[in-house]
Amino acid sequence: MTDIQPMPNRKLRLLQITHDLDLGGLQQVVYNLCRTIDRSQFEISVLCLRERGCFAADVEALGIPVYLLEQKANGADYLAFLKVARLLKQLQTDVIHTHNTQPFFDGTLGALLAGVKTIVHTDHARSFPDKTRYMVAEWLMSQFAYKVVGCSEHTSRQLIKYEKISRRKIVTIPNGIDESRFQITIDKQQKRSELGITKSGPILGVAVRLSEQKGITYLLKAMPAILENHPDVTLVIAGDGDLKNELETEAAALNIADSVIFAGARRDIPELLQLFDIYVMPSLWEGLPMIILEAMAAGCPIVATDVGGNGSAVIDNQTGLLVKPHNSVMLAEAINRLLSQPELRARLTGAAAELFQRQFSAHSMTRRYEKLYLRKD
Repeated sequence: MTDIQPMPNRKLRLLQITHDLDLGGLQQVVYNLCRTIDRSQFEISVLCLRERGCFAADVEALGIPVYLLEQKANGADYLAFLKVARLLKQLQTDVIHTHNTQPFFDGTLGALLAGVKTIVHTDHARSFPDKTRYMVAEWLMSQFAYKVVGCSEHTSRQLIKYEKISRRKIVTIPNGIDESRFQITIDKQQKRSELGITKSGPILGVAVRLSEQKGITYLLKAMPAILENHPDVTLVIAGDGDLKNELETEAAALNIADSVIFAGARRDIPELLQLFDIYVMPSLWEGLPMIILEAMAAGCPIVATDVGGNGSAVIDNQTGLLVKPHNSVMLAEAINRLLSQPELRARLTGAAAELFQRQFSAHSMTRRYEKLYLRKD
């Protein structure tokens, strides 16, 4: 296929298509693409299929339009792709970049109707095998995509294995973040007071959706063994989700409620990462979660489960500590080890910062996507 170059005096018109711009790793990728895209070559805008979300205003503050698809009064909107097609024609879009299943489906069908020539799709990881209808739909849409991107080598392999997407279409581009947002100085005592932390000891942190995928129950089960060795530890859980009430009940049943703070959904993650002494990622499955990269950029030591793409960033005993999923005993042992060895924490965070700069910056990610938009990769 030939390269696509912007016409003289005209930028390439690029539309990012996502469910929303709410809190989440996928949304952070979209936001970072908007922040770091070469605006001399690309005229970028964003389409949200379901709702705008809290990051919509941040994207608009960059001077980038955010569109919300007209919503059906009730029930599933099986003709959403027609609305997408109308917007694509209105914007005279040259390239679409879709994120996860529904945007891939509605975006691709809309692009075909609107005559958009370049379709780039990113899979931000999930548990495979997924529902058969989703995998079949994505295989079908991949026939029309220029490239399908996995956010980690693990995700790319899963797409080939389970969705039978052609290897020649698959590209791996790790998620990237803007490190400047996380390399900040905060008043730690003030932040402790704000969160209601009464203990003076180390702080363990996790900032995720409170869903089964994130494995928070195993971290709670690890806490008694951690508190036995480090009784002044506090665990801060930042996030919301379906399991919040269940996890709060579990913390009470484990008699650790006075050492656990459920802080709810937060927009001050960069500040929290400066407060945390260890970031813990007990997930059961992942792609490459943005929060791990954010912790690396912030200089926060990491304990994570060895699932999905985690191991590409958290290299065991080099840039962090990896443990098996579903294993609260190993989780407790790794956390206790880091709490007891400040020199190990310093060594791991130094190596993590170096790896981050080489592989996971937002600018590096965006330059690779720009090549796809221009069909140069």
